[in-house]
Amino acid sequence: MARSLDTIKAQLKTDNPTLKSDGRVFDEEEYNETINAWADEIRANEIDQETNGYKYVRKETYPEIAEQLDLLYHDMTAGKGDKTGEWYKAVKAVKDANPKP
Repeated sequence: MARSLDTIKAQLKTDNPTLKSDGRVFDEEEYNETINAWADEIRANEIDQETNGYKYVRKETYPEIAEQLDLLYHDMTAGKGDKTGEWYKAVKAVKDANPKP
């Protein structure tokens, strides 16, 4: 579950007690604006990962398109254009290992 903005901000403030840029220390307003912007971005990324993380993992795990096409070709040639084909088994294995939330 994504952390709350307050939790993220507290962690950021602990990790970054002062912010500096080109030797200049941020004033309190700049500091808070920066922490808030970072926290918003981190929370958005955490929510995206919770919602769509399985898609990203699947995309990286599926066989390359050329390999999938080769599997499909051989399945069709062997009359296995159904759930018994190697292409189907390869794609199903990825989906089973990375289910939708």
